[in-house]
Amino acid sequence: MRLLLALAATFALATAVQAQDLTVTIAGRDSVVLGPKDLAALPRAKATITVKGASVTYEGVRLDAVLAQAGVVHGERLMGRYLNQVVIARSADGFFSVLSLAETDPVYRANPVVVADTVNGHKLDAREGPYRLVVDGDLRPSRAPRQVVSIEVKPAF
Repeated sequence: MRLLLALAATFALATAVQAQDLTVTIAGRDSVVLGPKDLAALPRAKATITVKGASVTYEGVRLDAVLAQAGVVHGERLMGRYLNQVVIARSADGFFSVLSLAETDPVYRANPVVVADTVNGHKLDAREGPYRLVVDGDLRPSRAPRQVVSIEVKPAF
């Protein structure tokens, strides 16, 4: 019985760790899985949105840095045919949010888009985390999916 409990605990721990991985898929290429250590090495930013009339500040990794880590064209090279790309952030419950690739890049946008892991200085709870996509300055949290597990980049057409 103890062995069975130990195996169940090990499985639960492994599942919890895997739940913190973020899969980034670029159309026509292999997926990249970024774990917490990979994300911790990337540049961070803050993003503030309005939730139920209150200003809420999230902090996390800049989405453009996550996409660059996965090999997505960014910065000054983001032009022409790359501008027809969309970024889809998918939640564990199936909800998703769509942004144009240009909306995620600081060359085209002053405010950051963040893959947040904290809110108002505290780690995201299980209802929101481990990651939430936050578009700084949005007046409504409609493009801020909770429990983000994957990000996909593909042509809009």
